[in-house]
Amino acid sequence: MSNTVPAATAVAVTAAVAPTAARTTVVAPSPPGGAEEVRRRPGTARASDRYALVGALAGGIGLTVLLFQYLLPLNGPLGFVVCSWLCFLGLYALLVAQDENGLTVRDRLAAAVVHSLAALVVIALTFTVGYTLYQGMDALPHANFYTQDMSSADSLTPLVVGGVKHALVGSLEQIGIALAITVPLGVSCAVFLTEVPGRFARFVRTVVEAMTALPSVVAGLFIYVVVVNVVHWEQCGLAAGCALSVMMLPIIIRAGDVVLRLVPGSLKEASYALGAGRLRTVWRVVLPTARSGLTTAVILGTARGIGETSPVLLTSGYNKAFNADPLHGPQVSLPLLVFTLVRLPSKWQISRGFGAAAVLMLLVLALFLAARVLGGKAPGELSRRQLRRRASASARTATHYARRAAAVAAALALIATGVLFGGAPRAAAAAPYTSIDGAGSTWSSNAMDAWTTNVKQYGMTVNFSATGSSDGRTKFKNGANDFDVSEIPYGITDDGVYEAPPSRHFAYMPIVAGGTSFMYNLKINGQRVTGLRLSGDTIAGIFTGTITRWNDPAIAADNPSLTLPARQIVPVVRSDGSGTTAQLTTWLSKRETARWNAYCVKAGRSTPCGVTSFYPLVNGEGFQALGGSQNVSGFVAQDNNEGSITYVEYSYAVLTGFPVAKMLNTAGYYDAPTAQNVAVALTKAQINSDLTQNLDQVYDNPDPRTYPLSSYSYMILPTAVEDKFTKDKGNTLSAFAYYFLCQGQQDAPRLGYSPLPINLVEAALTQVRKIPGAEANTVNIAGCNNPTFSNDGTNTLAKTAPYPPASDKKGGTGGSGTGGASGGSASGGTGGSGGAATGGSGSTGGTTTGGGTGGTGSSTGGSTGGSTAGSTGGGSASGDPGLVGGGGGSSGAGGSTTGGTTVIADPVTIAASSDGTLQHVLMAVAGLLLGSIVVLPPLLAGRAARRRGVER
Repeated sequence: MSNTVPAATAVAVTAAVAPTAARTTVVAPSPPGGAEEVRRRPGTARASDRYALVGALAGGIGLTVLLFQYLLPLNGPLGFVVCSWLCFLGLYALLVAQDENGLTVRDRLAAAVVHSLAALVVIALTFTVGYTLYQGMDALPHANFYTQDMSSADSLTPLVVGGVKHALVGSLEQIGIALAITVPLGVSCAVFLTEVPGRFARFVRTVVEAMTALPSVVAGLFIYVVVVNVVHWEQCGLAAGCALSVMMLPIIIRAGDVVLRLVPGSLKEASYALGAGRLRTVWRVVLPTARSGLTTAVILGTARGIGETSPVLLTSGYNKAFNADPLHGPQVSLPLLVFTLVRLPSKWQISRGFGAAAVLMLLVLALFLAARVLGGKAPGELSRRQLRRRASASARTATHYARRAAAVAAALALIATGVLFGGAPRAAAAAPYTSIDGAGSTWSSNAMDAWTTNVKQYGMTVNFSATGSSDGRTKFKNGANDFDVSEIPYGITDDGVYEAPPSRHFAYMPIVAGGTSFMYNLKINGQRVTGLRLSGDTIAGIFTGTITRWNDPAIAADNPSLTLPARQIVPVVRSDGSGTTAQLTTWLSKRETARWNAYCVKAGRSTPCGVTSFYPLVNGEGFQALGGSQNVSGFVAQDNNEGSITYVEYSYAVLTGFPVAKMLNTAGYYDAPTAQNVAVALTKAQINSDLTQNLDQVYDNPDPRTYPLSSYSYMILPTAVEDKFTKDKGNTLSAFAYYFLCQGQQDAPRLGYSPLPINLVEAALTQVRKIPGAEANTVNIAGCNNPTFSNDGTNTLAKTAPYPPASDKKGGTGGSGTGGASGGSASGGTGGSGGAATGGSGSTGGTTTGGGTGGTGSSTGGSTGGSTAGSTGGGSASGDPGLVGGGGGSSGAGGSTTGGTTVIADPVTIAASSDGTLQHVLMAVAGLLLGSIVVLPPLLAGRAARRRGVER
């Protein structure tokens, strides 16, 4: 039948069928010329459609280039993409409107938006997966990456050692425990909501919907307080599995509820008609029909739980060693390992972190495929195997019970065999040491990481979490840890709050020395500045907000040969309680008192401001606050954060491959925080009777080789059996202390620290003997090979430290790594202090290489003649002395490290109370949070529904 009407018939009026009404039919006119209208399929595309799409895309990009380059003050890649997309949509709608009507234009525009957003999602997913694989490509090809744990790998260990086996097993065990809890509970609750409707079911459904938005940290806190403190379990994989189950349960219940609602009611009615009860109907009809959908629900819940970090950190802790027992001891997961490694400054650890992320993605994919295979096909779609099974169903029925009996008999036989042959435990060699846990300083974490890795060869397991000095002291005070590492003693009044010493018995013990350095990211005409020099007044001005631009006259006076850019200074400070902050503010309060007090007044603090471990912030000053040394150093190391500067232990700059500023000392020389300069400075340190330090004379040390901001880091040791500390743990702690006080000090210079002198090592060994269960002192201090030891008791490292070159004297120009005049024989490495040097005592000597981290050059008149190697090698000897294209060399034997982008994150920590007070407070907080998030919304919703008179 034709769709056209003759042209003569334009309007036809027909009589109404009913006598009381008339109906008028209006017939549309036919197309001109009498041609039949051609219908168009919506899915087909014509050449004009493709031309419109390509033209709109090209025009959108061209118009955006015009706007960004010539018409508007816009910049940035994100803005360019968004503007190009908007211009493309506008031009596309305009071009389509030339040939189509308004309905088609809207349809095409909606299709373009949907397709472009889908393409954006695919591009983002592809970029995420590709970037992760690219960053972890160095680690993934190594077989040891899948068969070893991290107990033998530290920040300087190459990729041929260390792996993710412990995290992979931990993730599988924890997610397995969570699935064992959530699958039966989740499916049962979903069946209840579907099969037993009513007021209570509606309330449960509302609670479940509210719990889907439950923050993961609240779930972790709840399990931590209830399981770890109330039930008195230790941090372990089981607790982590329970925390993950809290996150996964509402996801599985909600998705399962939706799937079970889709089961046709006719199937259940047929089952009831055949005489089956409700339970049998659910088991035989409802669940098999919804099997594929329930599998999807489990996959969604697993995807939510397997990537969680904070619940695992709270309930399981962190462990570098392999632990397959989920009931005892800390157990790490893949997300927690990624979170830990990518924050470290070492490129090896970052590569391992991204490799672990790639393994996590592959693990999720494997679990997804396994769930799909187990879930089977949709209802009604039978595989060949299922067809064969159905054909032979009658034959199997006869032997069904016989086979089941045989299986039961076989199981009983296996159990009996296990009882007879495996019941008596085989004698195993007793572990020589008990695992111990500590927390605290990020300032010392690189040294602690190396030491805890090295002692694994002796059978010691020492778990250390770098959560900050203040957090570590709190945990030690509450009995949550066996030891603490801090640069701040107890008994300090911080912002008017007095920190009382703990009730448990303790002692201080120095562990390593180092310099608090000023790591910065600054370029001139695309070249990185590596020899920046700063006086104390300038540093105080930067970190109190009175010096805000790099071309400030004060900075220019310190660097007369550099034309510094008019770039905004971004001071990066610590947001958490930090020993590094305490060291900086101690110096500010004693040497820059007026400026420091004025800044504290602006920050709302009382004066005198004094020492603080929490850096005060003033709104509008442009400061960036981050937690942890890893995060502040990682922020500065990112290329897009040019102009930033932070205070951090020199080790982080060494491992990151970034320069630090040379600081002006009392003698009028700019010195870097190398191991030798720190050793020189600390010769003036005053050690109190409890081995704490007084650094007043260090700041004013007249030796020209002094780095003023030098100090010691301390371990806080228990000296009595109390709380959870036992003699077995004391034996491990004492053995660990003997190791790092002697052998471990040899690693200090390569890590960016300065080893302890002999007098402090001897005093520290005395403190070790106070630990309960301490083993007999078998340390031969003469054989420690400590770089500071000498026959006459003087500090060899300080005695042989090279004198700074004349170019590093205030007002001088030129020299290596000082940012002086162009030209020179060496390039400054990572805060290196090598290069052409003149001065010192003695006659004209030979060639000196190094003298610091990075940089080589010649030395005239050194204290020791002949050819001498610096304390830490590395670096290159070419180019401008103040500018290099990259981050410079890092410590190590001739090695080099190029600074790169470091991913940063904040750790989440919590301390347990030994006396129960904090425990009860945490329980109350957890209860209030759960009540407000889970219970309150459904109650309010029900009350609102009753007011409206609507039954939910």
